[in-house]
Amino acid sequence: MQLKISNITNLTDARFFSAIGAHYFGFCFDVLNENNISISKAKEIIQWLHEPVIVGEFGVHQTKEEIEFIANQIELAEIQIPFEHSQKNDFLFDKFIVIDNLQTFDSCQSTDYFIVKIDTNLSSEISRCARNDSASTNEQLISLKQSVKNNKVFIETDFTKNNILEITETLKPYGIQISCKKEEVVGFSFVDEYVEILEIIGFS
Repeated sequence: MQLKISNITNLTDARFFSAIGAHYFGFCFDVLNENNISISKAKEIIQWLHEPVIVGEFGVHQTKEEIEFIANQIELAEIQIPFEHSQKNDFLFDKFIVIDNLQTFDSCQSTDYFIVKIDTNLSSEISRCARNDSASTNEQLISLKQSVKNNKVFIETDFTKNNILEITETLKPYGIQISCKKEEVVGFSFVDEYVEILEIIGFS
């Protein structure tokens, strides 16, 4: 299973995820996002990583020209953009398309990867079915499982040590996405929280 990290803002997180074998490292270049990072700081972090695959993460309001300019500065081959982005089909990069509303998944065109964000209600339904070893009648979950089966999908949700194995074994996604929490104090990271969760699925 692939592991993609999103919203990297500090070297501590980046080096930790590099050490445990994360496959994709996402840096947010959307200035309207609280987890945004400057081009210069991203470059500083990237130079410490061993052969990283960098994904530039962008917002729905950012134009194709702006995204391509930043991508050129970082030498990106992969970008992440929301499903709602009006120019999403015009990019020549490998793309990660973010799906926040599962109802839009059926209308998606073929792309390289999808990142599907599921809410706590649906993740709880998945855990309930896993614990009871029963099939769900939840139409949203049934549709999601089919979409995951037919596409390269990364799942993002509020993963915990109690639900991550149930979710990954039930959905069998191509990968999962973990979003970093921003440092509250320089040098202070939430690495310990990530360790507990990711060790359960074989990253350590």
